[in-house]
Amino acid sequence: MSRIDRGLGFLQSRGVQRGIMGNSRAWFWVAVITWVLRRVRRLVGGEPEVVFRGELKPGQAIQIDHLTEVYGPTRRRGILRRR
Repeated sequence: MSRIDRGLGFLQSRGVQRGIMGNSRAWFWVAVITWVLRRVRRLVGGEPEVVFRGELKPGQAIQIDHLTEVYGPTRRRGILRRR
């Protein structure tokens, strides 16, 4: 979980506590906006992850491949599962 995800989760829970349970209009909107942002991030996909960093020497090669992103139990990009 990235810093952004943790921050949005914290703001969303604080917004629910103070906005919905505590009747604060500003915190209510913080909860709504962070909820929407988290859903958009889930649909779009996460942040890119660095899996290797190093130098190539003359004559060496590297192959770059793309993996299907997975968020939770369902696949978000690529071929959809049929049930």
